[in-house]
Amino acid sequence: MIVHAKFFTGVLLHNRNTHEDGLVTRVYESRQPRETMYQVAVPIRRDTWAGRHYVSDWAESTLEFSDNAALAPNKPSGASRSVTNAELRNILGDSQL
Repeated sequence: MIVHAKFFTGVLLHNRNTHEDGLVTRVYESRQPRETMYQVAVPIRRDTWAGRHYVSDWAESTLEFSDNAALAPNKPSGASRSVTNAELRNILGDSQL
């Protein structure tokens, strides 16, 4: 993980440029220009993880935390933690994370 990354794996983000929400699956740094990047799982059907998702790479400068309750993983009330890799696999139906 990048030491100065603003977000981390398992966090639900909103991309201001594309108006999409997605779950972070990987954090890395681009080579040129050097910017923190996020590999994000984005549902094909808006507001639901039912069905398939695609993977997109998002630049940190375009991101903010998402308030999309429909995509938020089920967590105990008041919990503010990110989801674990096992929870990501369950949400996305993907065993290759």
